[in-house]
This record gives sequence, C-alpha cells and structure tokens, in this order.
Amino acid sequence: MMYTKKQFGKELKERIKQQQDVADIGSWSYSMYSQHRREIDMSFRDFLLDLSSMESGPEFEYSYGQLNEIADRLIVGEGVKL
Repeated sequence: MMYTKKQFGKELKERIKQQQDVADIGSWSYSMYSQHRREIDMSFRDFLLDLSSMESGPEFEYSYGQLNEIADRLIVGEGVKL
C-alpha cells in the first residue's frame, strides 16, 4: 500500500498532540523517507528530507503551530512546500 501525504499528516498531528520533541519528529520524518522513498513522489521525498533537518539543531526547528498547519495542509491534499 502506498504511503500518502494525508497519512503522514495524520501521524504528524498525533505526534504534535503528544508534544513529541520536534527533533524527534525530524528523525521520524527521515525514517518515513527511508522507508517509503521508492513509492512517493519527488516533492514528498524532498519535503520529508527538509522536515528531517529539524533534528540538526534548533535553527532548523518548526514550532508546533507551524507543524500543525503543515499537517492540516497535507491532510486536505495541499502542497508540501515548507
């Protein structure tokens, strides 16, 4: 089964709700990239890699509010540009 942006958005929402550390969300994003890179389109791959940079330091982190907006856009099928 293909991994979708909507599915990622819902999982991201759950991690935000649990107040998971944003660096850990970055690490999880890279894990999703590694696991699904052959079945997702290039823009989604690039998005996951961009989001994974949050684990590299505070200067790369997004706030929970920003992540929540990103998740909402993914769930309704909008673009994934950060």
